[in-house]
Amino acid sequence: MTQQLPTREDPVARAASEVIGGPVGRYARVGQRGWLAAAAVLSALGSMVVALGVLQKNSCVRTGWATPNSLWRMCYSDLPAAANGAAPGSAYDPFAPGTNQPFLTAMLTWVMQLVTPDGSTPLARQQWFFALAAVVVALLVAGTVCAIAWMLPDTPWRAAHVALSPVLITSALVSLDLFGVLLMAAGLAAWVRRHPVAAGALLGAAVMARSFPLVVLAAVALVGWRAGRRDDVRKTLAAAAGVIVLCLVLAYALGGDPLAPYRLWADQAAAYGSVWKILEIVGVTLPAGVLTAIAVLGWVVALAVGGMLVARERPLPLIPVATVMLVIVMVTGKSNPVQAATWLLPLIAASLIGWRDHLLWAGVEITAFVATWLYVGSGFDSAKGLPAAAYALVSLARLLALGALAWRMVDLAQRADERARAAEPQVQPGRLTAVPSPTD
Repeated sequence: MTQQLPTREDPVARAASEVIGGPVGRYARVGQRGWLAAAAVLSALGSMVVALGVLQKNSCVRTGWATPNSLWRMCYSDLPAAANGAAPGSAYDPFAPGTNQPFLTAMLTWVMQLVTPDGSTPLARQQWFFALAAVVVALLVAGTVCAIAWMLPDTPWRAAHVALSPVLITSALVSLDLFGVLLMAAGLAAWVRRHPVAAGALLGAAVMARSFPLVVLAAVALVGWRAGRRDDVRKTLAAAAGVIVLCLVLAYALGGDPLAPYRLWADQAAAYGSVWKILEIVGVTLPAGVLTAIAVLGWVVALAVGGMLVARERPLPLIPVATVMLVIVMVTGKSNPVQAATWLLPLIAASLIGWRDHLLWAGVEITAFVATWLYVGSGFDSAKGLPAAAYALVSLARLLALGALAWRMVDLAQRADERARAAEPQVQPGRLTAVPSPTD
């Protein structure tokens, strides 16, 4: 099957291609090397975008990540804080950073601590650790690109929505969330390519790296069950459960408490980016216990809405269902950190979203990125910081943009389904005819 090319179909991609010579020509031989060629090119481009992210945080790389300067320069990152933690032999050393991370992310942090040179000063070690983290993040982006390209062999260039997304510049180096993103994307790809055991194992690992892939695992189960792949669903869930149990057992064997991050979350108050933080700004503060109950209810609502979307006569495909469910969880959650933008990139790439919609959403995300650090900085200097009311408006716009992105994804999927139905042959008395296209 001929590969679909963005520069021929997407007006934004076509216009942007003028920088490198314009759209692919009519007689160009495309797709001869399969999805691997697209993945290789996009992985290289993705590493350049990560390099731009390092440049965006150059001020902190040179002088350190101390507050409030890291806030005014908008180069704050959680990563350097892990550089100087003790790593004597366990990812769960009680005094080491990473103990508030899910098991696999804590393990990755620990390994990075082990291989980071000591440096002559704490700042030097932080700089080495951040440099190593940048390399790791570039590899995670490349892995995610390869997963999407493998999942979509007929449209592998869709993975550009991961490799070239502007949100990577601002958010990719804030934390190691892309570790969970990679595992989630690989799990989705394995499911689509009909490897249910591998899909379950990868999605289970994703859950132990970050919590949000659990929503995607639930979407896979709902869509697969509705599609009649019930044996595959059982295998996927069993494999996911097996990996999760294995990680928990290993964590306890290392002397750690893998449930600690979730207990910390249960006790957490409203945090940046959430609708509850907006309410707090306008004078309505909800207790942590109430927010926990609402967040759990959000997961229940996400499951119910996902069930409704797949129970229809013409059920939605996996990617829009997973996106709607994830957005519901993000909107009802206690926090919506700036790095959460990276969670959506594989879903955008695997959907029908075009670059115009992607860039509009990314613009809101980048605006929220800037607003968050300026608002946090207002606690140090209100004259330089962003007023609370302005931050609340930007946060609200960000939540609305999330909803709009999910709605757009559903709308495009429905339109594609309608076009497919219009092109299906229709049986009429005595003959076989095709239903005319709406454009005929």
